Amino acid sequence: CGGFVPHVVGMLSAALLRRNRDSSSGPIAVGYSLLGGNKDVVGKELTVSQALTVIARRRGMRVVHALDDPARYGLPLDIKKVGGSGGSGTFTTWLLLQPDNSI
Repeated sequence: CGGFVPHVVGMLSAALLRRNRDSSSGPIAVGYSLLGGNKDVVGKELTVSQALTVIARRRGMRVVHALDDPARYGLPLDIKKVGGSGGSGTFTTWLLLQPDNSI
């Protein structure tokens, strides 16, 4: 999809909001990459993350950003969010949907 936000959101919605989804209440890992580090990827990431938050709420879940606490999720502390060279690499995000026991 080349990082086209409506396509990313559409794919997440199709995968996570389909009618016959299993009733698993365990965590769901969601990872996506946006290309072109200098083309408003921060805004694109925010839009996708906000859409995923809406999807999670509909499932009775909440979103956790794995890189906020990498050690908790077994990720190296020096993990990079942007890869590639020249500042226009790949911008990667890992999120977890976890059961929201507060609702």
